[in-house]
Amino acid sequence: MLLKLRLKIRNFIKKHKNKIIIILVIWAVVIVINYILGQQKDPIVLNTTYSPHEVLLKSDKEVPDTLQTKIEDLIDDYINKCTNKDFSGAFALLTDDCKKNVFDDSLDNFQRYAEEIFQTKKRYSIQNYSNYGDYYIYNVKILDDILATGLTNQTYAYYEEKMAIKENGDNLQLCVNDYMGYDELKKTGEDEYLKIRIEERIKYYNYETYVVRITNKTDKVAVLYDHIAGNEISGIVAEEGRSPSIVSENIILQPNETKTFRLTFQKFYDESNQMSQISFNKIRIMTDQYTGNEIEEEEQINKAEKIYSISVSL
Repeated sequence: MLLKLRLKIRNFIKKHKNKIIIILVIWAVVIVINYILGQQKDPIVLNTTYSPHEVLLKSDKEVPDTLQTKIEDLIDDYINKCTNKDFSGAFALLTDDCKKNVFDDSLDNFQRYAEEIFQTKKRYSIQNYSNYGDYYIYNVKILDDILATGLTNQTYAYYEEKMAIKENGDNLQLCVNDYMGYDELKKTGEDEYLKIRIEERIKYYNYETYVVRITNKTDKVAVLYDHIAGNEISGIVAEEGRSPSIVSENIILQPNETKTFRLTFQKFYDESNQMSQISFNKIRIMTDQYTGNEIEEEEQINKAEKIYSISVSL
């Protein structure tokens, strides 16, 4: 029985020898190809979607091609100068009003600001964030260069701020620390009791500060803001009243006194609606000595010669 089976197999192989060899060769080739493909890794595809001059927020304009390299060079020059402790060189790249309004025209003030950020070697990235008015606004992210500093006993973090670039003739100048410029206003509201003059508006990316000069024309104490009465000041944006987030000090004027105050309101620089007026809603002209005591507030208001409001259009 087994002998007959072996004879049949041998005869089959002799008869189909060539076909069997071809099949074995093909099978071997398939095995080799599968093995080679299995050893190959997927190719690494680099992410090339970084577009630093593609604006993130909807804007009325884009950064022109002719300015893109110049903007990169300006920011790079500024950061390199700060990193290399060339603070006077970095300071010279700023607009005159940025030097004045952010750093009081003081190189020492700027140096303290820059040293806080550039304590170690840094690297950075930029992204066009918004383009509004005269400025191209970039979000600049500044990171520790871990290749230079390592991560030993350090927290991997970053600092970021808005930098605004402005054309000045053939040159570009820089605003830093979220500063976006200023407007000289000199808008006045006046009556028989007070003269309120809004001198200027200093603009940062997410807030505005108003410099306000107030004269008390009476022989009585004038109270415009003391944190007690509530809703004492409003900035009007598209019919919405916004309370100030910061007032430099209580606005209380002695007889015939003139003082300057700063009022800060939350407002994005590139909002479509601008602040149209500032309203002083609860001006109190006092007939008796003003104490500023919250417990006595109602009693003092009852003794006020006049309680009224003034709005100054911007």
